Amino acid sequence: MIGQTFGHYLMLEKIGAGGMGEVYRAHDQHLERDVALKILPAGFLADEAARKRFRREALALSKLNHPNIATVFDFDTQEDVDFLAMELIHGIPLSDRVKFGPLSEKEILRLGTQLAEGLAAAHAEGVIHRDLKPVNMMITPDGRLKILDFGLAMLVRPERDPDLTRNTTSDTTPVAGTVPYMSPEQLRGLPTDARSDIYAAGAVLYEMATGQRPFPQSQSAELIGAILHQPPAAPSTHNRSMTSGLESVVMKSLDKEPARRYQSARELLVALEGSDATVAAVYDRRIVGARRTPLQLLGAVFLIVLLLAALVIGLNVGGLRDRVLHRDTAANALVHASPSRCSASKIFLGGRMRPGFPPLFRKC
Repeated sequence: MIGQTFGHYLMLEKIGAGGMGEVYRAHDQHLERDVALKILPAGFLADEAARKRFRREALALSKLNHPNIATVFDFDTQEDVDFLAMELIHGIPLSDRVKFGPLSEKEILRLGTQLAEGLAAAHAEGVIHRDLKPVNMMITPDGRLKILDFGLAMLVRPERDPDLTRNTTSDTTPVAGTVPYMSPEQLRGLPTDARSDIYAAGAVLYEMATGQRPFPQSQSAELIGAILHQPPAAPSTHNRSMTSGLESVVMKSLDKEPARRYQSARELLVALEGSDATVAAVYDRRIVGARRTPLQLLGAVFLIVLLLAALVIGLNVGGLRDRVLHRDTAANALVHASPSRCSASKIFLGGRMRPGFPPLFRKC
C-alpha cells in the first residue's frame, strides 16, 4: 500500500489496524495536507445498498464540525476498495491511558465533559456512534479528547473482532458494537438511540475511574448475561477516592433501563459539569486549608511568644516593686529604731538628701 495512490491520496505509512480496517497516514495532493485514510476491509460493504447507506453516514459525519469529533473529509471507492479520509489526529488512545490505572477525578471530569459535548453535537445531527469505547477515543498532546469512527459499527462484520457482535432489528438494519460497552437493548437486538451511546459513555467513565470495565467477565456468554441481568459493582469499591457525585453520574448512565438513564448527551454533560463544580470546590478547600495551616501555626507561635514576653515583663516589674517596697520598709524600720542615725545621716550628707534616697530618709 505504501506509495500507492487512492484517488488523490498518496499512502505514506501504516499507523493502525483493527476490525474496522487499516489506517494509513496519507497526503491529500489536492489540499496539500496529511490525513488519516481508513481502508475498509474487503467485503466490508457487501453490496451497493450497504455502500449507499455508508455514504449517507459519511455525508452526515462530514457535516459535523466539532473539536471533540474526528472530522470526516471524504469517502470514495477505487478498484473495489472503499476508503474514508479523516482528520489525522496525533496523540494516544484513551485505552492506552487507562492501562496505567484510574485517572484522577478532575481528569475524568475534564475528559468526560468533552465526550458528552462531542456526543451532543453528533446526536443533534441524528448521528449515533453505536460503538463508543476507549480505543475509539484519542487524547491529543494538549489534552483534547477526539471521538473516532462514528457510524462505522453498524456495518462491521462480527468475525473481525472477538469483542464485536451484530444483531439484526426488524427493519434489517444492522446493529453492532463491542460487547463490554454495549447497552442491554443493543445486545437484545432492539432499536437503539442516543441513550445507547449514553450507556457506552457510562462504561467508559467507569473504566476511567477504576481502570477496569463495569463487567470483568471474559467469556462472551457470561459477559452478556451480566450486562443483561446483573448490576455493576459501584466504582468506589475499586477506587475509594471517588466522590459520590461522580459515582451517581456513572451508575445512572449504566442503568439497564434506557428510560432511567440520562435521556440525552446534554443531560449527561450538565450532570458532569455539576460534579466538576463539586470536585473543584472540595479541591479548593483542601488547597486553601493546606495553605492556611502553616500560617495558623505561625500565628499560634507568635501569640505564645507574646504571652511569654508579657509574663517575663510582669515578673520583672513585680520583682522591682518588691525590692522597692523592701527597701522602704527597711528604711522605715531604721528611722523608727534609731532617730540618732537619721541625724547622723544628715550630718554625713551635709544636711541634704539626694533624690535617689527613699522618702523616709528625706523626712529626717
